[in-house]
Amino acid sequence: MAVQLGYYTLSVGDLDRAAAFYGALFGWEFKREHETYLHVTNTAVPMGFTSGGPSSQPELYYSVDDVDAAAEQVRKLGGSTGEMLESKSGRGCTCTDDQGTVISLWQSAPGF
Repeated sequence: MAVQLGYYTLSVGDLDRAAAFYGALFGWEFKREHETYLHVTNTAVPMGFTSGGPSSQPELYYSVDDVDAAAEQVRKLGGSTGEMLESKSGRGCTCTDDQGTVISLWQSAPGF
C-alpha cells in the first residue's frame, strides 16, 4: 500500500480571522463545513482549519484506502488508535505507534 499525505489541518483560535489572514496571504478560498471547521477549496493537498486554538504544528493525515484495516494493522503492530471520526470529507483516526509517536490516518470520501 503506497501511502502519502492526504490531508492536514491547522488549529487556530478564530476561524474567520484565519480565513481573512490566509485568504489574503495565499489566496485560499474556504467552505465552512460546520462551526468548528473550514475546508480550504483551492489547494493541491487537501487541508482545512479547526478552531481548537493556536498550534505550532499542523496535524498531518496519511491517506489510506481503508482506514479500518489500517487502524487494525496499527493495533496488530503494537500501537493504539483513538476514536474514529467521520465527516463529509471522509473518516480518520489518530494513532500512536509502538514508540509513542502520534500520527493520523485518513480515508477520503468520494469527491475529496
